Amino acid sequence: MLASTKNNQLLRSAFSISKGDKLLPDNPRAIVREVFWNMNISQSKIAEHTQIPQQTVSRLVKGLIEQGVLKVSDEKEGVGASKSAPTKGKSASGIVPNPAFAYSFGLSVLLDAISVAVLDFTGQIVDTRVLELDDMGIESVLRKAVAMAKDLIDTHAIPQERILGMGVGISGFFSSTDGKMNTHHAIEEWADINIADTVAEAFQLPTWVVNDGTGAAAGEGIAGVGRRYKNFVYLFVSSAFGGGLVNNGDMIRGTHGNAGELGDMLPAKLYSHPNLQLLQRILSKHGIDVPSIYRLNENFDPNWPGVDEWIYKVQDSFDLVATASSALLDSQAIIIGGHIPTKLAEKVIPRIDVYAQFRRGAKRPLPEIVSAEVTRSPVAVGAATLPFREWFL
Repeated sequence: MLASTKNNQLLRSAFSISKGDKLLPDNPRAIVREVFWNMNISQSKIAEHTQIPQQTVSRLVKGLIEQGVLKVSDEKEGVGASKSAPTKGKSASGIVPNPAFAYSFGLSVLLDAISVAVLDFTGQIVDTRVLELDDMGIESVLRKAVAMAKDLIDTHAIPQERILGMGVGISGFFSSTDGKMNTHHAIEEWADINIADTVAEAFQLPTWVVNDGTGAAAGEGIAGVGRRYKNFVYLFVSSAFGGGLVNNGDMIRGTHGNAGELGDMLPAKLYSHPNLQLLQRILSKHGIDVPSIYRLNENFDPNWPGVDEWIYKVQDSFDLVATASSALLDSQAIIIGGHIPTKLAEKVIPRIDVYAQFRRGAKRPLPEIVSAEVTRSPVAVGAATLPFREWFL
């Protein structure tokens, strides 16, 4: 992951850098992390999970509430979202992040479209915007993206000083640590720049950059089914095919930031890549016009002629990637996401065959295969999690 060299200087006025270039010292950060991943948690559970003494937890939680980072939940601990759930005896109020403490923006730069998303401090999606473009050049993209972000700020009355940072997800892979990416040829101009510094300058915000598959996986980990699965492989099905890896809630980035390049498991001469450009071509052959893959989820019909043909062509690819992912990572789940329509993912899932040896009447435990919950602007949503992950999680 790339970070702008200007991040500390661009931090907004509601936040301040402390010792060690951190927003929070280690113990308060550990408490915030615990609360974020375990909403409505009690102070006694925080102490148990973090191994910080109870008295210290009480003092630090009080301070974090006074700073507006955390707040006391309206629910009792253990009740969760259901206000009518029964409780036995007296139950302490749980602690939750204060959603208005910070907001984070994400920008996705895809092959022919951009998207901007904003999240609050609980990781909830506030809103997203998508715009398809003929000109994916740097100046065109940044001018439109800044305007889209301003519209979101105005629409939701987001205080400028509470914007923590900007994440970017872009199609390509990291070739070095000099701030540049080897981007897809459709966005070739972006390969010649330090993307993190360029976007940071345009938005005047601390900025981090990941590739699109890793970004989408990061978003699913916070705003989607990743709240139930802490270890998963994310299959990114879009104009191209890639992926991302999450372990214990954290992104696996690899040595150069390219972990999860699942498309490279599939030699093009041997396997059809399960991407939506192939689906578009097959559907077009059958007289079905798909003008935009980014809005395909809204009107997709799994009974369209050509859908089963696409599944047949990519079945072996899904089987191979799912089997290799399961064998290598022993993950809890494989999540099919990106811009694939949910109904198509649900049609594919029962047909995926994950191979495992059968021994003494049993196979090794296999991952669940599920469809993603973040279906609109998944890369931008994931990019928006990056500032939270870097500063607080």
